[in-house]
Order: sequence, then C-alpha cells, then structure tokens
Amino acid sequence: MAPVLLPTPLAVDTLSLGQLISDPLDPSSSSFLSPTKPTSAAPQIQRNYKDVISHDDEGHFVSSLAGHSLSSRSSLLLVQAEQMEYHSLDQPSRAFTTLQQDTDAQSYLINMAKRDRLLYYITGLQKLHNPTFKRGVVKEGSLTEAKPDNSKLRLPLHTRRDSAMDVQDSSTDVVSAVEIRKVRCRVGSPAEPHLLEDIGYEWTYHRLDAEGTEQLSIGLGKPLVAADIHGLAGMVGEEDFTDESLDGGSDEEVEREEEGMAGFSAHRGRGRW
Repeated sequence: MAPVLLPTPLAVDTLSLGQLISDPLDPSSSSFLSPTKPTSAAPQIQRNYKDVISHDDEGHFVSSLAGHSLSSRSSLLLVQAEQMEYHSLDQPSRAFTTLQQDTDAQSYLINMAKRDRLLYYITGLQKLHNPTFKRGVVKEGSLTEAKPDNSKLRLPLHTRRDSAMDVQDSSTDVVSAVEIRKVRCRVGSPAEPHLLEDIGYEWTYHRLDAEGTEQLSIGLGKPLVAADIHGLAGMVGEEDFTDESLDGGSDEEVEREEEGMAGFSAHRGRGRW
C-alpha cells in the first residue's frame, strides 16, 4: 500500500519505523520505541524526485496529483527533492508480534490501555532529501511556477508542540508521507466481549496473572488511508484529490462495504475480528 501524504511535513528524525505513538502528527506525543530495531525491507530510492500536490488554505498538504488532470485545480504546490527514500518494515504483522513480546512494550501498552488511548504503529516512512516547495499555477494547460514575488509557500514543519520551522526553498530533510496502522489495546477479563469497533483488527491476547482472570488484548488494524490522516489533522470537509476520491473509493473502503458486519465472533488466543 502506498504511503499517505502528511498534512504537515515532519523533521526527518522525529518518527521511526516500528514506533508506537499516540499522535503520529505530533512527535512530542506519548510514544514507545524498542531498542531492538525491526527488520526493514530494502529502501526504495528515487533521485531528482518531483511531485505536484494540492494544499488547503492553511498550507496543509492534501494529496498528490501526479498523473491527474490539473486544468481545474488551484492551490497547487511544486515539490522537488534531490532524493526520495521510502523505508518500510519487511513484515509489519510479524514485527508487531515480536514487539509485543518486549516487556517494556507490554508495560507501555498496558498503561495506554488503562488510559483508554488509541495508538498508531509506524510501518513506513517517505523521506525527502533537500526538498523545495513552490507555488504552481496552471496556464494554458501547462503547470508552471508562480511569479517570483509569491512563489514561496511558508509551510509549518512540526518539530515540537511549542516550536515550528518553515519549509522553504532551502529546507532540511523531512518526512513527507507515512504508512501507519491503528493499535487498540485493553486490559480486562478474558470473558469480556469485543466491541463492534474491534472488527477488522488482528488480535492477540496476553495473560497478566497466574489465575488467568486478567489479560491484555492487543489489536493491529489496517493501514490508515488519507481520510484517516486528514481527520487526525482536523481537516474535516477539505477538498480531497486523492486517488481514492478520483477513482471511486479505496480498496479498503470497498472491502468494508462488501464485508459489512460479517465474521464477528468470539475468539481466544489470536485472531481477526
């Protein structure tokens, strides 16, 4: 699955593969990263990277428009970078299973479960080396850079909750897109039934006491789509030109519609809800 564009680029060292984090758009939020690095796939590298993306009035990245007609589009951004690198986990589900065996990770998950916090698991990162961002305009059917006096687009680069930088013509390396999966966890009795919102997650169960009266349930969801990321950023109602909106919906959305509520049943040990 292709990575999803971040609404705001992140400093390149603020997210890591295999990281659990409570807010993937805010690197300063609660997170856990095991000292043991998960196995990564071979990185995908593209030199002289170019893209065209749409942005909203607040400068949030909305979607990539590469390969789509631009004749009726406004609020365009020309993106260039010396190099694009995409790093991802080799086998995300297996890596997550291994992470769950880490006692420190379990302690963190138990703590988040007791606080009823939804978590996110970082499985892919797209990084841009020395990127530039300039406004684009469509003239006579061709995309060109806007006039020099207003070509620069000042976009916030989130580094900390109380600090920000500007992505300009000579910016640092950034994370521009991610692949993220939701993680749900709860502590309770093994007899406690699952909720409807647990459907679609791969669940594992960990006994927490010798009597077997309490367990940690951990669910790994499917990768987030653009609408999920936009919701986290509060971009409700923003115009979306993603491939999904142009082509009639993502495969995941179609699958959800076809599945409906089928397959909901009780499990013990490991399974998908």
